[in-house]
Amino acid sequence: MKSQTHNPTDEATETRLIDTTELFDAFAVQRRQYALAYLIHHPSPVPITDLAVFIARQERDAATRPYSTDDQYERVLVDLCHVHLPKLADIGLLQYDTNTELVELLVDSQILVPYLELTDIDHLAIDVSVDSDTDTDTDAPPSA
Repeated sequence: MKSQTHNPTDEATETRLIDTTELFDAFAVQRRQYALAYLIHHPSPVPITDLAVFIARQERDAATRPYSTDDQYERVLVDLCHVHLPKLADIGLLQYDTNTELVELLVDSQILVPYLELTDIDHLAIDVSVDSDTDTDTDAPPSA
């Protein structure tokens, strides 16, 4: 079974078929699950820093990593840049522009929803905001 994915921002491109095995591979790591869950809620390109803050907060709330907030944010950011975003881009699910540091979902979000529903992430209940007033000091990217 193959899922059809279509880039909604570029009507001139062909519809790309993504193999189901590739989709399961995309969802095999929780950070990629969080990234895709975040991106389905943001139809326009988002800064990678927002994505990293969101994932670091989700991991802190789930207590899956024993790192400090700043350390956790840096680990997530590096992991996204060097591992997860390139993998998801190679599969054809998203585009990551290294010059602008923007990430954009390339497929219809409804294609990803059934796969997210198979994960432990409740993609409908998660708070995808990254600039909440209550914890801006702990969620903001560390200053340079």
